Amino acid sequence: MMMRYILAILVIAFTSSVWAEGQEIEGLQLAKAPIDYKNKESITRGAKFFAANCMTCHTLSYLRFDKVAKEAGISPDKTPKNLSFAGITPPDLSLETDVRGEDWVYTYLHSFYQDSSRPAGVNNLLVPNTAMPNQLAPFQGDQVLVTKPMRDLLGHLEWYDLVKLTKQGSMTPEQFDETMADVVNFLAYAAEPYREEQEKIGWWVLGFLVILFVLMYLLKKEYWKDVGSKDK
Repeated sequence: MMMRYILAILVIAFTSSVWAEGQEIEGLQLAKAPIDYKNKESITRGAKFFAANCMTCHTLSYLRFDKVAKEAGISPDKTPKNLSFAGITPPDLSLETDVRGEDWVYTYLHSFYQDSSRPAGVNNLLVPNTAMPNQLAPFQGDQVLVTKPMRDLLGHLEWYDLVKLTKQGSMTPEQFDETMADVVNFLAYAAEPYREEQEKIGWWVLGFLVILFVLMYLLKKEYWKDVGSKDK
């Protein structure tokens, strides 16, 4: 199982690097992804959005196809097979949040902008020269680069400092933020579907260790009390 997990990470890292080449913008800070892995409604909404808009290109090969995936319409037979753009295969997203982090994925989904020099007509702040088309444009709208972005005192930039919305999509910016949070929440769930159960087990394990420590301490005191009495 561990070897399978390591191989999956290597595959994702390789395909992601090919899918997106270029240098990240200096000082660009990742936005905090407002996700809650205990929010099942959010995970379900994210799964349904993924099934309708992302599954045409991206696979989820290592996802446990449970009730959430099934209800969203995600199954192995519906994921793309041998799909590529200009010889580049879109990366599998099963463990993307583990490899990149939730904040990175959330920022990436917000960071597309129009670029006529690119084959797909768009580019991305986090992964310049990305080969990925912007499937989110109908929802977010069209963004363009800001020519002279304002940095903070430390020279940092947020994605919204670097792009501006020129044409709104079918969602308001607030609705788009919520939808992308749902998508990232689902991807985090896909990478670690047992996270909530693991945390519960972890608290029980910590409680057991505390009790065991107390018992061992009392046993040690009792043991050394007998040793001390014999020495006398």
